[in-house]
Amino acid sequence: MATHVSHGALIERMDAWLAAHRAGYHASLQPGVTDAELDAFEARFSLKLPEAFRALYRWRNGQPNSNFDSLQHNRMFSALGDVADTKEMLDDMIGTDFEDPATWRRGWVPFLSNGGGSYLCVDIDAEGGGRPGQLVAFWKADEDRPVEHASVDAWLADLVASMEAGTIEFD
Repeated sequence: MATHVSHGALIERMDAWLAAHRAGYHASLQPGVTDAELDAFEARFSLKLPEAFRALYRWRNGQPNSNFDSLQHNRMFSALGDVADTKEMLDDMIGTDFEDPATWRRGWVPFLSNGGGSYLCVDIDAEGGGRPGQLVAFWKADEDRPVEHASVDAWLADLVASMEAGTIEFD
C-alpha cells in the first residue's frame, strides 16, 4: 500500500523548497486567506472546495498580479480574488460565448493561470466524466480538456517531487 503524505506536509516541503531555491518568488507570495474567505468563495459559487485546495490558500493567497514568474511550467499561482473574478467571467460566458457545455463548466475553479486565458482548474463535480476533484486543463485555443492530475493532493505530490528531484520546469 502506498504511503499517503498529507497535503499539509507537502505544502511545508514546497514552502521550504521555494524559500531555499526561489527566495524572491517565495517572498512575493501573498499571505494566506482565512477560512471565512474560503467559505465566502464556496457560498458565492455554491460549491465545496477540496481540503487540499483550502490548505494551499490558507498557506499563501497566490502571487501578486505584478509577479509574472511561474510556479510550475508556464502557470502562475492565482490569488483567490482573481480565481473568483476569472471563474465568474467564464461562468457568465456559458450559453453565449461558450455554446458547447463542455467548453467551460460551473464546477471548474481556475487556480493556476498562464496569463493568456488558459488555466489549470479543480473540477469539483466531474460533470464531464472522471472523478470529482480532478485537475483539468482549460486551454482557450483548444477544445480538449485533459485531466492532468487526479486531485489537488496528487498535483502537490508531483510538484514537490519535481522540486526536490530538480526536474521542475518553468517557462
